[in-house]
Amino acid sequence: MKRAVIVGAGNIGRGFIGQLFSEAGWEVCFLDVAAPVVDVLNAAGEYPLEIVSNKGTERRRIAPVSAVNGNDHEAAARITADADVCVTCVGAKAIRYIIPNFAAGVKLRHAEGRGPLNLLICENLMDADLYIDGLLKDFLTPDERADVGLVETSVGRMVPLPDKALLESEPLLVRAERYGVLPFDVDAWKGPLPDVPGLIPRSPFRFIIERKLYVHNMGHALCAYLGTLAGHERIADAIADPVIRVAVREAMTASARALAKRYGEDLDALLAHTEDLIRRFGNRALGDTCARVGADIPRKLAKSDRLTGAACSAEEAGIRPVWFSLGAAAALRVYGRENEIPDPAGTFSALTGMTDGAYRDDALAFYEILAADRPFDDRMRDVLAMADGILADCAGEIL
Repeated sequence: MKRAVIVGAGNIGRGFIGQLFSEAGWEVCFLDVAAPVVDVLNAAGEYPLEIVSNKGTERRRIAPVSAVNGNDHEAAARITADADVCVTCVGAKAIRYIIPNFAAGVKLRHAEGRGPLNLLICENLMDADLYIDGLLKDFLTPDERADVGLVETSVGRMVPLPDKALLESEPLLVRAERYGVLPFDVDAWKGPLPDVPGLIPRSPFRFIIERKLYVHNMGHALCAYLGTLAGHERIADAIADPVIRVAVREAMTASARALAKRYGEDLDALLAHTEDLIRRFGNRALGDTCARVGADIPRKLAKSDRLTGAACSAEEAGIRPVWFSLGAAAALRVYGRENEIPDPAGTFSALTGMTDGAYRDDALAFYEILAADRPFDDRMRDVLAMADGILADCAGEIL
């Protein structure tokens, strides 16, 4: 039986990747530093996964599974060296901490002449392959690095944080939506492709990465920030709010148009993908929160990330980045609830790296409206009116 070693036994690791490989007939081994999770996984040899939607719940048993504690460096290197594929899903900030164990496994595998090892990178991080390769240079020789396939993926499945009450009775329970496709960069893969249903080879992969970040993640973040300002706790309630739904759809549509122009992709297919995402945001059974989706605002406003990156993509395509400016303004307003912002313009530039231009100007104008002490619907009425005015000025006469 082939073995997938999944670095990170959290939401994505158990709620998506574990299922993907287990149901393809692979043995699944998790590598994690959380000793309680490792111990329970080894004791049970399986874990429950609930596929949830507004129509109901389907319970699945993911087995066989095992786990290795990442603090046991010798065991971690051994299991890595013996893997048929490795997967990382630890979160962008934690990647650097897993590199020593992974590199040790690659060294061991290379010394034994075992052939290349592919690392599927399941992280929301632009150019994650280049980032990881840069980290590996401190641990591996050029020949050893040549044995590593750094394969970017696009994780589209939504897996929220687990319900604490449920975890008291079932500590391994994870819930996720049904969507279960994982596109990967086929050009980066070394050796024969794996036969895993749902693991979809794509080339060129840059389009897939930007579609995930600038359509899915961007729309999700905009929904979260506006939802927070409206007083909604959950994403499903935020996207059901008509005024938020309008703004999210406009932003995702603008990003889809920009990507279609840049990559020559079919716009109808991109718009269909957008509509499907909006419906999936409304999955109440997931219980996903605006706080989780909107967390880590400095990273999500960074120049290459979901909001500012989408704005740059739109401007490159000749599209005024009005809706991304709204997202940045809403993010800045939420950020200001926990941080002093005496100078919104300076804070915006510090977080986004943008010191001038339409994206910045529109965001600061929207921020002034969102910062007013008025009911949310009143503020959004003015926001939408301003957005319409800006876009009308850009469009000119349309015959």
